[in-house]
Amino acid sequence: MIIEFNPVSKLAELTVTPPKPAKEYLPDWYKNIKPFHTNPPEFNDLGRPNRTVKMCMPFADSMTSGYIQESWQDINIEVKLSKDGKTEFSYHYPTDPPIMSLRSSNSIINMDNSYQHLDLVWHPQWTPKLPKGYSALYITPLNRHDLPFYTLSGIVDSDSHIQSEKDSNLPFLLKSGFKGVIKKGTPLYQIIPIKRDTWDSKFNEFNEEENIKEVQRLRQYFWGAYKKIHWTKKEYN
Repeated sequence: MIIEFNPVSKLAELTVTPPKPAKEYLPDWYKNIKPFHTNPPEFNDLGRPNRTVKMCMPFADSMTSGYIQESWQDINIEVKLSKDGKTEFSYHYPTDPPIMSLRSSNSIINMDNSYQHLDLVWHPQWTPKLPKGYSALYITPLNRHDLPFYTLSGIVDSDSHIQSEKDSNLPFLLKSGFKGVIKKGTPLYQIIPIKRDTWDSKFNEFNEEENIKEVQRLRQYFWGAYKKIHWTKKEYN
C-alpha cells in the first residue's frame, strides 16, 4: 500500500519537513529502558522474570506505527496570570508557514491537567492521500506523556478528502505549567492509516479449555512468547 503526502502550499513543500515513519522518533527514555529490572533477570515464585515495558511488543508497536509530523521550527510559549487571575497566553514562532494558532472561542473540552480555555490548533502542512477504503487516524504521539501538549484525535477519510491550507487545523491542549520552547523536531502528532469496514459485535461464553491451552503456550517461554507466537511485523516506510 502507498500513502502519499501532499503539501498544502509551495512554501510548505520547500520548507516544511514532511511526515516520517514513527519508528524514527523513539525517544531516548524508551531506548534507555533495560529489558529486565535486574541483570541477570530475577524470577518470582511463579517462574516469571522481572520484565520491563521494553519487552512489551504492543507498547512498541503503538509507538512505531504510522507516521509522525515533527515541528519544523521552534515555538516559544509564554503563560502568566494577570492580576485578576486570568491566564495570559502568547506564542511566537520565527517564520512561515504558520505552525499553530489560538482560536478566539473555546470549542473543546479541556483536561484537568491542561490550561483552561485555550483553543489551540496545529496547522498541518502535509496531508495524506490514501488508497480507496482507508482513513487517516490523527492522534497524539502514542505513549509520549513526556511531551508538553496533547494533540486531540480525529479520523479523516483521506482516500477522497484532501485538506487544503485553509481547513488544515488539528486541535491540541497545552499541559498546565508548561512554558518555554517547543523545539524544532518535536513530534506533534501521529498519523496511522486504518482500513474502513463494517463491524458487528457478538459475545461468547468463556472457553476454559482454550484459555488453558493458550496460557500454557505462552508460558513455555520465560519471555518473548507473544513475539514468537503471535506478533506480526508492521512496516511503515
